Amino acid sequence: MSLIVENAFLFGADGLIQSGDQIWFHFQKYPWHLSCQEKNPGTGMHRRIIESRLRKGLPDPSESSLLQGTFHSGISPHIYSYYHLLTDLLPHLIDAPKIPVLVPQFMPQQFIEFLKQAKFEVRILHEETVQVERLYIPEMAMPEWNFEKVKKIQTFFENLLPKNSHAGSTCAIPVNRIYVSRKLAGKRHLSNEDEFLSLLKKYKFRKVYLEQMSIIEQVELFRKASHVIAAHGAGLTNILFAPADARILEIRPELSSGQFCFEKLFSLGWHNSEFLVSPVKGKFEIPPEMLNKVLSRWNNEELSSDTCSKESRLKL
Repeated sequence: MSLIVENAFLFGADGLIQSGDQIWFHFQKYPWHLSCQEKNPGTGMHRRIIESRLRKGLPDPSESSLLQGTFHSGISPHIYSYYHLLTDLLPHLIDAPKIPVLVPQFMPQQFIEFLKQAKFEVRILHEETVQVERLYIPEMAMPEWNFEKVKKIQTFFENLLPKNSHAGSTCAIPVNRIYVSRKLAGKRHLSNEDEFLSLLKKYKFRKVYLEQMSIIEQVELFRKASHVIAAHGAGLTNILFAPADARILEIRPELSSGQFCFEKLFSLGWHNSEFLVSPVKGKFEIPPEMLNKVLSRWNNEELSSDTCSKESRLKL
């Protein structure tokens, strides 16, 4: 559940929150006691992340300004990511009171526009420290994905954008097979993409750049997707909106990329999912022959299924 703190100091650059001798980082994911060390983890990632952050210093109360009223914290180091917008912040806002949400200056503009379109009041906080009169801190429950969260997000978008509505969408969606390119992303794009584009075209896949689309347009796109191929990245969060029988291929730079986050998500309703791992250590590329094996198998399975369906209809 969300946590409410009073007269807390909030650091706008990364969302660190301090109230008395207690701090929170990455929303509620990493709590820490400043004066009671025995309450803190002795080892592990939790401790390493907090100790690394503490070396940068705590908010200086003398340099803070007072922010009167009640707000949600919408600031964390990873909130620039679409994945974390949907898995960390949005579920909190759906359930919480309708009060303003504080977001960082580095949050992408398309995220801010989406929050406004969804009728959330947004206030941008610059790299400054503010003392907030009353602050809601989103919960960071584990595991990141469960059936309840998936249903909550899906229901929210169904209410925001009914499936028979195309209001606000300017993106035509003429095909159902999509390849999500990360070539415009700053990191983790397939370096040999040009080598297999002709193969994708052969199997009638269309290349899309999600960076050029609004969140609503992405939802519309994935609602109609029958096949999705994508490098590991935040855009795969849109599988939330894809049909349950969609075929999904995630291409990972390493086997454990993202601590298997999408594998966990797909297991909650999208069972036609699989993955390939880049075979060249230190390079993110996929040999065309590896990709062709998957595409050829998909094609053969679908041809076989179509034949069986036709034979069944003839018997009737």
